[in-house]
Amino acid sequence: MRNHILIHITCPPSPDCEALEYALAMAAFDLPVRVLLSGDGIYWLQAPQEARKPGGRRPDKLLGALGIYGIDEVACVAGAATSNIKTLNDTRILSDTELHHWVTNAQQTVMF
Repeated sequence: MRNHILIHITCPPSPDCEALEYALAMAAFDLPVRVLLSGDGIYWLQAPQEARKPGGRRPDKLLGALGIYGIDEVACVAGAATSNIKTLNDTRILSDTELHHWVTNAQQTVMF
């Protein structure tokens, strides 16, 4: 059953943190959201991080806010980059089977 929006982040943190802000906005409207990080998107998981622009939001703080908005499913794709990340928080590392399930069961997929 396709019942969630998959936010697939493949790019590193940006000055505006649009990917996570989009996920939070969807969750604020009670839409079920899953966040998947792969490629350079894995670098969102590094902590601590500073804001990328003056007055901007810190990526690690936005990640911490996901649970408050009901986004409890955050995962990454295993790869070379995951071994360099110091803090994975509560992020799951998906197997190929789980990754296939996440992607095929998404009602919509939005990539950043």
